[in-house]
Amino acid sequence: MERIVLFGGSGFIGKHAVKQLMGKYEIVIVSRHKRTTSEEFGEEVNVLRLRRSDISKITEQINGAAAVINLAGENVGERWTSSKMDKIKKSRLDVDSIIVRAVTNAEIKPKVVIQGSAIGIYGNSRNTIDINEETTLGQRGFLTKVAISHEEALNQLEKVTRVVYIRTGMVLGGDGGALPKLSAQFKLYLGGKLGSGNQWSSWIHIDDEVRAIKFLIENDSCSGAYNLTAPNPVTNKEFTKKLANTLKRPHFMSAPAFVLRLFLGTMANELLITGLKVIPTRLIDAGFKFKYSKIEDAFENIFRENIVE
Repeated sequence: MERIVLFGGSGFIGKHAVKQLMGKYEIVIVSRHKRTTSEEFGEEVNVLRLRRSDISKITEQINGAAAVINLAGENVGERWTSSKMDKIKKSRLDVDSIIVRAVTNAEIKPKVVIQGSAIGIYGNSRNTIDINEETTLGQRGFLTKVAISHEEALNQLEKVTRVVYIRTGMVLGGDGGALPKLSAQFKLYLGGKLGSGNQWSSWIHIDDEVRAIKFLIENDSCSGAYNLTAPNPVTNKEFTKKLANTLKRPHFMSAPAFVLRLFLGTMANELLITGLKVIPTRLIDAGFKFKYSKIEDAFENIFRENIVE
């Protein structure tokens, strides 16, 4: 059985990726929290402790692996203090450094390295154009600069193996990400659009996210950047309306942009009141088929299964 080494396996996407890949692959998770991660996944998954000083065991597991997947990084969905922003950046670049060293040291290089990135790499103020993988990258914004540095950190590995950068949008699922918090507001009759509501929301169902990761691992012709978003982005106004309809709740409440800026500062500008209309052109061209291409189908699946916490 081929081996996959996964950084960030205890996160929302990581947990679902393990479920998607388990059975076909031997899964090795590299984590700062070895004990709790081992308890969560049990004996079916091998867990290594993440150490910067000694990467010999990580290198040993990466040697000859089918894939290395990097989904590690501090959660961006909490208020951005100076300390928080430092953690967001440092948590990514530190792991990048370890992966580069381990892959470089491995005698047999992994077949592919999947680097988790984000659509924020394109900036946050292009509300009037369709964005695909050929679109020029953004120049301003905290997350934009972090995403660019995050991808550039692994550029050097392109000389020794196949590298894929997955630029992910808002991931929808019932057990993580933004949706449980949003749906809770609607259930309390407090839901509605953010700011003008005209900003784009480029989203993807968690099932399609991890299916796409598996697809990119197993298709040798795939390399470079891929947008992991559904083919039909929606405005925030439409997103909140469809969510309200699914939950059978009103959506008359709204959060003015100035209030969001007042309480959340930079985070509001980059994550909530601006947006990007991102199209997964290269993923579609490669032959990937989405299970959930429309937002109402994604919501119906998630809430029908009653899996929202």
